[in-house]
Amino acid sequence: SPQVRYGDQPSQQPPERVLAQHGESDDINYQYGGKYVWLVPQYTTNPHQAATGFDIVIQEHGDPAPNDLAKGAGGDFRYLIPRKDITAQRKVVQVVLCHQDHELFGTPEGWDRCTIDINKIRGKTYLYLLWKTAIVG
Repeated sequence: SPQVRYGDQPSQQPPERVLAQHGESDDINYQYGGKYVWLVPQYTTNPHQAATGFDIVIQEHGDPAPNDLAKGAGGDFRYLIPRKDITAQRKVVQVVLCHQDHELFGTPEGWDRCTIDINKIRGKTYLYLLWKTAIVG
């Protein structure tokens, strides 16, 4: 599951970060100020530790455990929560960020699932994490 990394400069972007689908910014906080925020995939060979999907949680108060996707931007706290279902055969094998100028209804072609809008309530662009799954193990 992706790990959240922060930076103060674009040059601090991790080379192994999750990229945007069509070359747009891969900074989760793009256009909102605050820290630069990137997702970095974490890989495992253990199917019981692999993610089966992801949820976005948006809440008013900070949570000490997960890392805020909107760090330093003010407003609600946003978290990416991996789902891990050890009974599911299909695990996440690829992720990408997807910018849209409108809300997505359903998952874009070529992808298996997507999160809700990471930028919900913030305005500006819509941002989703898309993923592909495969049977592993």
